[in-house]
Amino acid sequence: MANRDDVADAAGLKWDLRQRLKLLEGTLLLTGWVRTQALVDTFGISRAQASKDFAIYMGLRPDNLAYNKSRKYYEATSEFVPLLLTGKASELLEALQALQMPDAPVVTLAATVPAIALIKPMERELDWHTLRVVSSALCQQRKFTVAYQSMNRPEPTELILSPHSLVYSGYRWHIRAYSDTHKEYRDFVLARMRGRATLWDEPAISAKDDTAWKTEVAIVIAPHPDLPVAQQAILAEDYGMVDGQSIQRIRQALVPYFLRLMQIEPERQHPDPKVQQIVLVNRAEIEPLMWG
Repeated sequence: MANRDDVADAAGLKWDLRQRLKLLEGTLLLTGWVRTQALVDTFGISRAQASKDFAIYMGLRPDNLAYNKSRKYYEATSEFVPLLLTGKASELLEALQALQMPDAPVVTLAATVPAIALIKPMERELDWHTLRVVSSALCQQRKFTVAYQSMNRPEPTELILSPHSLVYSGYRWHIRAYSDTHKEYRDFVLARMRGRATLWDEPAISAKDDTAWKTEVAIVIAPHPDLPVAQQAILAEDYGMVDGQSIQRIRQALVPYFLRLMQIEPERQHPDPKVQQIVLVNRAEIEPLMWG
């Protein structure tokens, strides 16, 4: 558990320093290690400032980091407990986005900004220990064991999983993994993993035979045909369609998530074209790929 004094000290951090330390912590959580250069490259700060950031973090959470002299990076210890991250799924997404950005972020502050209202979906909580084991299994290509609460069973079932990809579907995190229990590749929601996950020394089964993951499917989207021509035109412009259609190439395993995110699932489409403004054109081809 977090020490109250540490939390109080962390609350007093300046905004820019807090953002850098959150990225540091998120990187540790995802990969298990981080170099000083990561802060230099991402935020455009000096190496001296990055080293100072690490020193500040270690002063607040001395048991979280250990320096590996042979590999010249900091490692997360077995006692790692987040200081700045709270367990929200969005924080993991923010850390991944920052790590994948081709350029250092530029933050601009204006004296006057327009009034803005944001609506966000309800957050899903992530268990730190489970996330660390899952991330380690992915990075090291190893199996892990975890109790999983399926929505089809009343009680959790212990599974042996070989994860190959971490997926954010737009509303939740899951892994794509081979299940020794089911003898097939499936999706497993992180929030449904219960208890203490355990990393194995045994190599994971690779993704080479995951046909649904390796196969791409073309999803054709268009304005609802029952809308007036002028309304169809504005929707086509809004979605950047060409000749009244947009073709999205999606991994077969991710098709159901994409359709749900775009609200064009065949079984959930609304009969009113003013509500169901865009539709799935190649429904006959895509429908067999839906869940069940």
